[in-house]
Amino acid sequence: MKNQYCGDVGDYGKYGLLRYFASKGIKVGINWYLTEDDGSNDGKFITYLEKEHEREYDPVLFDVLKEIVRQENKNIAMIEAANVIEEAIFHYDLLRSKDLETANERIKGRKVWHEKALNTLEKAELVFADPDNGIIGSKTVKDKEAEKYILHSEIVDYYNRGQNIFYYCQKARRTSEQWEATKAEMQTYLPEAKICVLTYHRGTQRSYIFVMHPENYKKYMNIIYDFLRTRWGKLFTEEYINGKNPAAQQKGNKLEIELENGVKMYLSTLEDGGVKIEFSDQKNISSKMKADDFARYFR
Repeated sequence: MKNQYCGDVGDYGKYGLLRYFASKGIKVGINWYLTEDDGSNDGKFITYLEKEHEREYDPVLFDVLKEIVRQENKNIAMIEAANVIEEAIFHYDLLRSKDLETANERIKGRKVWHEKALNTLEKAELVFADPDNGIIGSKTVKDKEAEKYILHSEIVDYYNRGQNIFYYCQKARRTSEQWEATKAEMQTYLPEAKICVLTYHRGTQRSYIFVMHPENYKKYMNIIYDFLRTRWGKLFTEEYINGKNPAAQQKGNKLEIELENGVKMYLSTLEDGGVKIEFSDQKNISSKMKADDFARYFR
């Protein structure tokens, strides 16, 4: 994240997503992965704020961002000051590596910066990380460009102390195969973690990769699916990994019920807590509903 990006069209969707989680009672921690402005045109895509119909997605947020971009020295501290993300915790420290001459200096500097971020965000249930480019991939912390990326070990540290985390990541110039590998990358480091990818379709592709604890998966997926049923659902989509929707995977055995007409109905619970319904006379057709909605038919 750079201060020059503040209020950009990408920010609108990002803060909309964060605001929705906060509105559901989730304590959000934001690590900006702040880097210095670079004088480029990035962050100047703010014409959406001149279009009144764009306000429909989140009127409060829209008005705040419209005011922020009018400021000569806009910066991310204005987001906290506006209190648009309820009860959020923020880590602002500038992340530097390109200005450090040796690999050892970059390793030490990153370690100190990360430990401070961990301390600042300790009380958050959900940590959002906003690096310029996303996950580091084949680069290492020794690289001068490492400041633009989140490290695998940093995600692991948040996760291993009980927090859920999601981070910004660009598809950029990756091929489809490389992007599929990137989306699933953290499963190598955290095999038990549940992964979900949301992509915001405004300007360049902007994706958010969630790494969740299994016991929180149902709750978080319900929040995500409810978010996609709001107006924001016009701009966000869930991306599956290698074409498979992990939330729709069967959990446990199917329950088979034979109806009076001889047709068999099959019920199965899914990873996200939903119920899948299939009938023997309707091949390749199934329905899904929330477990609570399904239960209402029997009350």
